[in-house]
Amino acid sequence: MKSIFKRVSALFSVTVIVAASISGCGPTITPDLSNFQKFVSHNFVKPVSSLSDTVDLYVDYSTCVAEAKNSNYFKSTHPAIVDCAPIFYSIKGSKITKETDDRQEVYQLLSSIREVNNADIKKAVQNIVNGNHQAVLITDGEYYLQGSVRDNLNNPYLADEFRTWLRKGYDVYIYSEPYLESGRYNKYRYYILFTDAKKSNNINDRFSRSAPDDDRVKMLHLSNGVPTVSFDEDYPMINEALSPVESNYIFNDVVELQEYGVDWNDMVEYLSYDKKNSHLLRGIYVNRTESDCYKIVEVEPVVYQVYDEYQEFCDSCSFGTMLPKIGKLRRIDDVFEIDEDEFEETGEIVLKLDDDFDGSSLSMDTPNLLKVDFVIEKASDNFSGNQELNDAYKWNSISAAQNHAQNTSIYESISQVIKDPQMNPTKKGHVVYTVYLSTYSL
Repeated sequence: MKSIFKRVSALFSVTVIVAASISGCGPTITPDLSNFQKFVSHNFVKPVSSLSDTVDLYVDYSTCVAEAKNSNYFKSTHPAIVDCAPIFYSIKGSKITKETDDRQEVYQLLSSIREVNNADIKKAVQNIVNGNHQAVLITDGEYYLQGSVRDNLNNPYLADEFRTWLRKGYDVYIYSEPYLESGRYNKYRYYILFTDAKKSNNINDRFSRSAPDDDRVKMLHLSNGVPTVSFDEDYPMINEALSPVESNYIFNDVVELQEYGVDWNDMVEYLSYDKKNSHLLRGIYVNRTESDCYKIVEVEPVVYQVYDEYQEFCDSCSFGTMLPKIGKLRRIDDVFEIDEDEFEETGEIVLKLDDDFDGSSLSMDTPNLLKVDFVIEKASDNFSGNQELNDAYKWNSISAAQNHAQNTSIYESISQVIKDPQMNPTKKGHVVYTVYLSTYSL
């Protein structure tokens, strides 16, 4: 994979034109794509974050944060947090108080935490996920209750709250900073960021720019599993055997229309001739990192025929009317496939003709306008079995009454969400990228 990429996007559409006259047939009609940008914008709107720009800052006033004044990592993150002009909430035992939204006072409060133990972390997170603000929670993750359960050693007490946030399509970034509490106990200080990866310059973007590089600090990205994609610097990388022709169509300065100089019959012949160079299009990469909660294992191209819908849209435009958004699309099978070996090795989406392609599913009389969604077919838990990462979300209890047993409450809160079949991105049929292909009749 080349190291420099042109663009990064979670959901993105590129249009590719495959155009040619068919040898031995009568004249063909070139599809008029002058309304295509409007068509896509009207029917397939790119998701936009609904989170407000407001940032709430919840601070656990336990020993963990009271002793953080000695942490260079903690102090280095202050500028990014303060610069967001957050609303500061203190968590002092069971009492959660809105303290200030004045930046100078926020800075002073972060530098002068006085210990109040037994923070109601669960209530704070409930407040966050039931709202519509970005938020930062700084805590050691200990949820201590009086009685027999005490510090909830393996209670996944935040699992429901994490599910609530993720179901909204949002993201949680958890940074785990190791520290020594009271000079005796090895624990972790968690910076839990509730945001939306689709939101430009979100709180995680700002936090990560200020946080110092520290190999000891682990980060987990808890999400609904939809990854970002990157593009090769030469994208779109079109098979030269298909005689790509420079197109005059450019949408939004980033969406290109590409024209191929062969028909479908020649395309099949050329792509079958050289098996090592049998792609239509490549250079799209699904980003996969060790910090992702899910690993995307397989992606499937799901193809829809939308030519009739586009023509109806054009007709409505000519009469000055606007049709409702498209309902159920007509899916067609056995047209394209993805090179599974290449995807497994590098994460690259290499689009090829399906081995069973015979053209029967394409139109013989009119142009074909195909919407190709790259859909998550299989995703696996990338956290629970990753000890190097998940050890940063476990610690030994400081409670002698618990015999200093291991506390896995934060680990289980995360793991139970990821293991939940209803949360797996495969269940949701998430689309990571979309390509449109316009061709003449077969």
